[in-house]
Amino acid sequence: MPAYGNLIRWGEESARVGPWRADSSAALLVPVPDGGPPSAEFVRRCLRLLAQQGYEKVVTGALAPDEQRGFLEAGFDVQERLHLLLLDRSVPVPSTPPGPAVRRPWGGRRQGALEVDSAAFPPFWRLDGAGLREALEATPRRRFRVVLGGGRRVTGYAICGASGRRGYVQRLAVAPSEQGRGLGRRLLVDGLSWLRSVGTDLIAVNTQKGNEAALHLYRLAGFRDDPDGLCVLTSVVRPLGART
Repeated sequence: MPAYGNLIRWGEESARVGPWRADSSAALLVPVPDGGPPSAEFVRRCLRLLAQQGYEKVVTGALAPDEQRGFLEAGFDVQERLHLLLLDRSVPVPSTPPGPAVRRPWGGRRQGALEVDSAAFPPFWRLDGAGLREALEATPRRRFRVVLGGGRRVTGYAICGASGRRGYVQRLAVAPSEQGRGLGRRLLVDGLSWLRSVGTDLIAVNTQKGNEAALHLYRLAGFRDDPDGLCVLTSVVRPLGART
């Protein structure tokens, strides 16, 4: 069961793996959808390999119900439940609201985006530099944009990605001091317009339970709730030699 760089493969099944945020003791494990939902045996093999690499805990990406099954059978628990919202091509993209220009993140503005992210999200959801790179590399095509405030500081950013006919709003954050001014809507409309321009038919976004401001933003843009939702799962990695 070899790991190719940050990819674990076993038969037709595969998953991407890397450190979880800034915690070097935790691994992020994300199944690659091309091989179908991961089996419990594949997940157990991943856990054994991650134990060999010294990880103590594993966190999954946001998983649909069919993707969760193998992880739950292998002993994972639910860490977070998420809303999943979908926008199909029959729904028009809203008009762009007034506000500051949406720009490319030139220069050191990636760090500015990370500072906004840290202020906007609770600790479990915050991105570090590796997490930001993971978001940007998650899909074959992506769009990363920022808005700037006083002093040319980043006050909000968004990452959208496209894979085939599917689109994703992967990350959207606005500094708490700037919320309520339409920056999130401006970034969202920019991303949705781009996703439509590259030929996506269905666009997905998820957000944690209780994030009512984000839910209102997405529903106002025409997203509908998927009743199944998503879950992030976690598991402790058993040390090598430990009894099961």
